[in-house]
Order: sequence, then C-alpha cells, then structure tokens
Amino acid sequence: MTRSLPPLAVGLLLRLLAVLAFDRVVADVERYERVGRHLLDVSWNPYETRRLYPYPPPWATVEAGAEWLARRGVGSFAVNVKLPVIAADLAIVALLGRAAARGLASPLAAWLYAVHPVSLLIGGVHGQFDAIPLAFLLLAVLLAERGRRDASALALACGVAAKSFPVLALPFLAMTGGASARAVVRYAVLALAPGALLLLPFALADAEALRRELFGYGGIADFGWTGVGRGLEWVASGTLPRSEARNWPVAAVTSKALFLAAWAALVLAGRARRIELEPRYAVLVVLLAFSVVYGPQSAQYLLWVVPFAVLRPGLPAAAHAVAASAALVGFYLFLAPGVLLPGPLAGDAVALAGRLWLVGAAATLVVCTVWLAVALRGARTSLRTAGPSV
Repeated sequence: MTRSLPPLAVGLLLRLLAVLAFDRVVADVERYERVGRHLLDVSWNPYETRRLYPYPPPWATVEAGAEWLARRGVGSFAVNVKLPVIAADLAIVALLGRAAARGLASPLAAWLYAVHPVSLLIGGVHGQFDAIPLAFLLLAVLLAERGRRDASALALACGVAAKSFPVLALPFLAMTGGASARAVVRYAVLALAPGALLLLPFALADAEALRRELFGYGGIADFGWTGVGRGLEWVASGTLPRSEARNWPVAAVTSKALFLAAWAALVLAGRARRIELEPRYAVLVVLLAFSVVYGPQSAQYLLWVVPFAVLRPGLPAAAHAVAASAALVGFYLFLAPGVLLPGPLAGDAVALAGRLWLVGAAATLVVCTVWLAVALRGARTSLRTAGPSV
C-alpha cells in the first residue's frame, strides 16, 4: 500500500487544483444543481425533471447533498459535487497500485491514472462522475480474477447503480473461469438485483417518468462516429446540427442495433471460447467496441477505457490519451463554453477550437478501432497457441 501513496498524493493534489480552479456552475454541473434544487424544494423524484437526470438514483443524493451544504455555507456547489468524483479517482489509483503489487498491472499503472489528462478533464474540470462506476467496475474485475465471485458481483452491482454502463461487463465477469450456468445466473442476480430494487420506488411512483428519463436516453452526438459526422457537416456547411440523439434518430437506432449485435457476438465468442481474454482485457475490449460502434457519445465516455488501458500501457493507450485529450479540450472550448474558460471564444479562435474537437474526435475513433482489432487478434492468437487443452 505504501507504494500507492506517492501517486495518490499527486493525484489528489492535481484534482484539488482542477476542482478549485474550475469551480463554475456550467454544463453538467449546472444540471446537477438544478436537480439538487428540485429534490430539496419540489419533489423527492429526480425523474420528474425533464432531460436533466438520465442516471440511476444514487447520484441524485450527491446532487441534493451538495446543494444542501452550499445553502448552509459549506463549500460551493461546484466543489461539493465534485468531491465524490475525486474520491473515486483516488480509489482507482489505489486499486491500480494494488493490482500492480499482485502482478496484475504495470508498476506505472497507478501513476499513469493519477496524472492522466482525460481523468483530470472529465472529473476535476467537467465534473462528470464516471469515475465512480469505473472504480466499482475495476474492483469487480480484480475480484473476479481472484476468484471472489460474489464480492465481484456486488461490486459490479454498485457500479451499475451509479451508472448503467458497467452492466456491459456482466457476462464476461460472470463467465470467468469457465463458470457453470448456475454460477453465471447467481452472479447475474447478485449484480442486477440491487439496482432493480433501487429503481422500484421510482417505478411505482411514476413509471412513465422513469422510462422517459432513464430508459429513453440515447446519448449525445458530441463524440463517436455521429460526433465526427456532425463535425464534418459543420465544416462543410458552416451550420452545426444539434447534438441530442432525438435529432439523429437513424444514427441512434442504428448504433443501438450495431452495438447490441457486436456485444452479443463477443459474449457468444467468449462462451464458446473462440476468443480467450482475462476479465480485465475482456472489459477493455467491450468498452472499445462501444467506443467504435456506438454513435452518439458524450465527452465522459472517453474516460471509460482509461483505467483498463493503463493496466498494461502501450502505444494504443498513449495514442488514445493524446487524441482524447485534444478532442476534449476542443470540445470544451467550442461546444461547452465556461468549462475551461470563463466565457465563450470569439472570432477565429472558435473555428480553431471546433477543428481541434473534430480532429481529436476522429483520431480517437481511429485509435479505438485499430486498438480493438489488435486486441481481438491477440485474443484469437492466445487461444490458438494454448493448444488442445483449451
């Protein structure tokens, strides 16, 4: 544990500096504040807000708590709401350090995440909280690799309860070690039941609101192949289409169908042992597949692969860090004014920021595509070289 203390200290310092330097209530932080006010002043149900809360229930308590503290002069809302994100980022650093001590990760893994620009931008600057589900997902993976299946399933349940996307890893973690059908079902029940129970009161109170806000969310065309297409349309016509998925109905439906097909193919290939991947690499492959295939993606999705990429860093991980960081900086300057700078850019600077976003988003998509192809080829190669005993 002592080896993790230096990267933890550096990671904490960098994130505190980012949170304090970028404490403006803008973009998603402004939406968090509106939900917090709704919960304190109007209703206990965050799904009664419209197009403000597309998450499972627990994050709403953070929003309400941050606003409650701010009203009593304890910190500012922007700082309060980011503190749990800092804690999650530090948990990831600690988990990576522990994995390195067990020989499951590079000795540099904790350091690389502690100083990773995508993590700093998404959590400390932007304020998105994807580090929380990612911390639980990483914990679930590491527990699965140690054979602690029930603990892994419960960790995954916490991740799914924070944001829904860790559920994509469920089949791969459940099937770890060639588990029997009964063991797979047990894992799935432990991983899914807590989240279902959390949603039950909201379903009983207003099922339509829950369906509309949580299950009706389709993403934002800021990144992914729809984001690149949107950027190219802006370059060609000078007009930037709106980003909401409802403005990209064909792309949104196509994305869901393509990704579900790709995800199912990976699940079946893993079950039939046509590909062989340890859980941490299987999760990386699934998240890369999402990055490549799914169209409407928000900025925070660029963080998803990072904790698993730094486990065994290499050229793809470095290329992703550079491309995604450039894309995020361009995005914040061009499409989310107030996040990085106090106000919007003007003149030629706007066009430069837009092009940085577009080039970075396209480069990130290319990197993820090549990375996914290399990872899948490696999975097939490892299976072939394992011989008849596999």
